[in-house]
Amino acid sequence: MAAKLMDQMLYSPGAAQVLAETRQALRSGRMDDAYRDRIGQTQHRATYWPPEQAAAFLRVHTGLMSGEFAMALIEVGEMPAGDADRHVNAQRLSHVHPAFTVRVDAEQSHAEGDGEFCWAVPVRAQRSTGRPFSAGLPPSPELAAYEVPPNCVPLEIGLTFPSRTLMHLLKHGGVARWPYQSTVVALLLNTQTGGAA
Repeated sequence: MAAKLMDQMLYSPGAAQVLAETRQALRSGRMDDAYRDRIGQTQHRATYWPPEQAAAFLRVHTGLMSGEFAMALIEVGEMPAGDADRHVNAQRLSHVHPAFTVRVDAEQSHAEGDGEFCWAVPVRAQRSTGRPFSAGLPPSPELAAYEVPPNCVPLEIGLTFPSRTLMHLLKHGGVARWPYQSTVVALLLNTQTGGAA
């Protein structure tokens, strides 16, 4: 999927230019680490991401900036342990707000994700209006509240490719990302499907 996406971008001069600029931003470290890691995090720094993963990152980023995707940040209070420490991660995630129910898959054998992240009441996320807010420099997106009805999405803890995040957004309507070195779960939601698959 990521390779096809990259090919599509390369056929458009404008998209190819933005992809080149995105790769440069990822390689130079100008990208905000927390934001980048919510979309994708690998064992090697983003400097070493193959071009198709930069394309997937750009696709998710564009979706967030245009309002196609929304984000809610949920405080956990602790960072995730290593991938093999599933019981530790399940225990740490049990401290999220009581509106959320988290199930960490103990086996994760060929699973779609590391578990499931559910909420029993509507969740308020932030969604870009697609217009820039230029009071600060550099300009940032103008954000508006976006309410998502109760649902469940796959959970991805620690390392994951940007293409996997994109796949969850398109296939499952969202993903809950808990990157290493973060005390926050980023709930990314597809606003076109109302956060549903």
